[in-house]
Amino acid sequence: VITGEQVGERCQALCVHGYHPLYRVVFGIGLAVVTAIPLGLACGWSDWWKSYVYPSFELLRPIPPVAWVPIALIAFASEFLGIVWVVFIGAFFPIFVNTMEGVAQIEPEYARAVKSLGGSKSDLYRHVVIPHTIPSMITGTTIGVGIAWIAVVAAEMLSGGPGLGYVTFQSYRLMDTGVVIVGIIVLGTVGALSSSIIMRTGDRLTPWNDEVKE
Repeated sequence: VITGEQVGERCQALCVHGYHPLYRVVFGIGLAVVTAIPLGLACGWSDWWKSYVYPSFELLRPIPPVAWVPIALIAFASEFLGIVWVVFIGAFFPIFVNTMEGVAQIEPEYARAVKSLGGSKSDLYRHVVIPHTIPSMITGTTIGVGIAWIAVVAAEMLSGGPGLGYVTFQSYRLMDTGVVIVGIIVLGTVGALSSSIIMRTGDRLTPWNDEVKE
């Protein structure tokens, strides 16, 4: 029989451990966004970038994020940086590929129209490339958030450090099914909220999509 005090202790432990994956995912996703989007724009618009930079990323993209965990934990000085790196790797490629594909789908007529009206390259990027690519960026980021949560849980399980993945796995080893179920529910809820925030942000950044739907 589990007493009320034990339930309280378990809930408190889950809250404490739940804080760790949250800021790791936020930090890793932030790094992925600020690096993957500019690189995706460059590779999608420039033949030089696509020819010389994109192939190197294609060599790394098939590697599962979990496979980076042992190397990351050894290479980085702290457990935090190692897990953030795994999260970053997991989120980077979906954002990068979707951004690049979004740029590739821009009709050439738009670029010619801007040039014929006397627009500069910065005008082309500001008024055509970036607005047209925002939906693809949001799609890639949404996918990246889902992979980031998978990566952070796997990394915490393997690292043996604090985190929701660690406490869930340890509870499984101790046959504490209740904590395992609660941990899974918490992970699913936080992951769904993260994706919802990204999609709502995308809706605010692309108000013209609502006009098209109407």
